[in-house]
Amino acid sequence: MMRALLIYDGRSPVFRRAMAAFTRGTDLRPVPWESRPVQRFLEAQFGGQPFAFLLVEGDVVHAGSETVTRALQRRFDGDLPDRLAAVYPRTAEPFGRLFHGRAPADLDGTFDLEPEAVARLDPLRREGTIPVTDEADAGR
Repeated sequence: MMRALLIYDGRSPVFRRAMAAFTRGTDLRPVPWESRPVQRFLEAQFGGQPFAFLLVEGDVVHAGSETVTRALQRRFDGDLPDRLAAVYPRTAEPFGRLFHGRAPADLDGTFDLEPEAVARLDPLRREGTIPVTDEADAGR
């Protein structure tokens, strides 16, 4: 079974715990942005490694406020997801600088997956364990 991937900044234990709690009981699989497999996917999809909150579902990748809307719709009914997504464009940069040490990339909307990106993504989307630790992470 292929699960949707929620790509987030996983450097902080607080963010990792929050993402684990948010995705528990859903079809979302949280994957840290800084992991090597995600970096390879980003390079194939965007030609670089934009720092962004992303949701990969089906044959598309959502970025920015689209990610917020779609992820929250999996958890909450009503208009809360749309209201929070409407705030995202105004708050993403200051929030990113304060809590992540940098602003997110200017990337918002829904994009078709590039064929090379799909190949990089398939191992991440399959059931089982995601290898997110590499040599660079070991020293943290």
